[in-house]
Amino acid sequence: MASKAEVERQLRALMARLDGNESNVRSAIPTRKVLRCQVPDLNTAWNSVVENGHVSQPTEAPSDGPADITLRVGSDDLVDLVEGRISFLSAFSSGKVKVDASIVDLLRLRSLL
Repeated sequence: MASKAEVERQLRALMARLDGNESNVRSAIPTRKVLRCQVPDLNTAWNSVVENGHVSQPTEAPSDGPADITLRVGSDDLVDLVEGRISFLSAFSSGKVKVDASIVDLLRLRSLL
């Protein structure tokens, strides 16, 4: 099991990478969305906001309002996703990643990950 510090480091790297890709993020997610990443084996969750093509750094503080997109993923699988050892599509189809979102948001998210 990856440590909480390692997962947070990976999430920060992922959000920074997305934030540096403003035009793709803006076209994929054109309106404000709250993203939540739940990591059950660490019993914690991080929230980020996507707005105007920018992605905020993840925080454990509760978001203001409900999450629009929630990912549930184990710590080791999250690290593997961010480091490119597994693809989002294969992790999703094998049940390693569970997503609670509208179908439109799911397709938009997939284009970014």
